[in-house]
Amino acid sequence: MKKCAKCEVCKVSNNDKSILKFLLDNPEGLRVKTIIKLTNLKQRTVYKRLNILRNKKLLENIFPIWKIINGQSNFVQTLLHNNNIFELHNLSYVVKLIKTPDWWHKRKNYLIRLKEWQFKQVNFGKQSSNPYQQLINENFVIQCYPESIIIISRKRYYSDNPYKTIQKAISDVLDLLEWLCERFKFDFFNNGIPHIQIRNNDFNRINDAIANQVKKSKDKFLIEIDKRRKVWVDKSEPFGKEANYPEAQEKLEKITRDYLTKDSLLPSEVATNMVMMSNNLNKIVTIQTMHSQNIVKHQKVLDEMLKTLKKIQKVMTKK
Repeated sequence: MKKCAKCEVCKVSNNDKSILKFLLDNPEGLRVKTIIKLTNLKQRTVYKRLNILRNKKLLENIFPIWKIINGQSNFVQTLLHNNNIFELHNLSYVVKLIKTPDWWHKRKNYLIRLKEWQFKQVNFGKQSSNPYQQLINENFVIQCYPESIIIISRKRYYSDNPYKTIQKAISDVLDLLEWLCERFKFDFFNNGIPHIQIRNNDFNRINDAIANQVKKSKDKFLIEIDKRRKVWVDKSEPFGKEANYPEAQEKLEKITRDYLTKDSLLPSEVATNMVMMSNNLNKIVTIQTMHSQNIVKHQKVLDEMLKTLKKIQKVMTKK
């Protein structure tokens, strides 16, 4: 019996899975210190497992970052028995500061002391009219302004439902805001409720056929819905969609499923049918107008005939 070429790669320990899970959640990569903290594994064990996973060509080390090799994320998900199909990324938030501590106008001196974060002064705007202070770690970028804070998430979230991904993301940012309040010993929010608004985010289907197959087939690929139904799909609409709110992602899923499993009209076909219906309606209206005009003409003729008959009747009566 021929041995599977990936059998050795498929053999991963529980420690490997723990490391891979956090690297899958952070595709930009993690430092060894962070991996140790997240997995609660010993430093020696982490280094050993990282090197083994690198030899299996699942990970790469771009010092000091370890990350999953491009193109291996789907295979890693299979190893982890991960059924997640949605990804949420490119998240950013605007947090309105209803109140600030007395030192907020001199916040640079306070923010620069946060050793867990990289600090940077950014002179933004025309002639540096809107400067801000920036904090960066592996998960977030925080931009501090006089009356607001912008938080940019560097993480990617995965789930089997778009709503679950946004719940995970919001939970993380609320934890971050709570940490800021505790660190500075100041409640920035009325009644402890952050005035936060999502500024930007993108959902996409991580196992979308386009993402997985288009490189192999170049212009089209086959989807087998079941044994009897097969569909060839190219890069035309509505496949390969992204959305910036979960309702749209769910609708896109339903639309795509309907197109493949039901005899649904494409939007262009609906539009064409509407034009045809409109043209037919115009024809009907024209015909009805012509009939109406003919009826009026016929009535006039009948009136004239009636007058003539009356005249003839009068003549005959006189005789």
